[in-house]
Amino acid sequence: MIILAGGFGRRLGRDKATTEAGGRPLLHWSALAAAQVSDDIVVARRPDQQLPPLDGVHWREAVDHRHDRGPLAGLEAALPLIKHEVAVAVACDMPFLDPALMRAIAEACDGVEIAMPYLDGVAQPLLAAYRPTIVPHATRLLEEGDGRIRALLPLVEHRLLVEDELRVLDPRLESFTNVNHLEDLNAVEAVLNVRSSAGPV
Repeated sequence: MIILAGGFGRRLGRDKATTEAGGRPLLHWSALAAAQVSDDIVVARRPDQQLPPLDGVHWREAVDHRHDRGPLAGLEAALPLIKHEVAVAVACDMPFLDPALMRAIAEACDGVEIAMPYLDGVAQPLLAAYRPTIVPHATRLLEEGDGRIRALLPLVEHRLLVEDELRVLDPRLESFTNVNHLEDLNAVEAVLNVRSSAGPV
């Protein structure tokens, strides 16, 4: 598992990894889900970033030294460190990740280098599975000035997972909920508070 935590959170106006929702940093929600899927978690961060530790969940850190080059640079830094042949990469601001869906995405990477959900006509690179073999392609794209993860797709064998496949495991596609703006944070906070009052998360 890879958690991409190095973004600056400009639209939110604060660091996403340390922003709290439901009584814990957003990073912790992603990490708790990741720990149900893999015994190997790598968190990609900026050189100047301090990540809040999480009791009971261990991760290793990959430092992205490419300043402000986006999640592709985080993948480039983290993928060489993974212990398994495939890693599911997620963003640090996805509090409703479904472990069963993440496992299915990893399994869909069998025989290809990338398995990526495809929703509403758009590939979803921040909840997708990758093999370390893509790193040279990522490096070349970054050096050419292209920081888009989606730019990898034409370069490697890949599989796109359509909505019907995804809804089998995550009917409301809650796993793809993320926090880009204050209103997103407020909506996530409200859901987490309801779930917390209903019982243990």
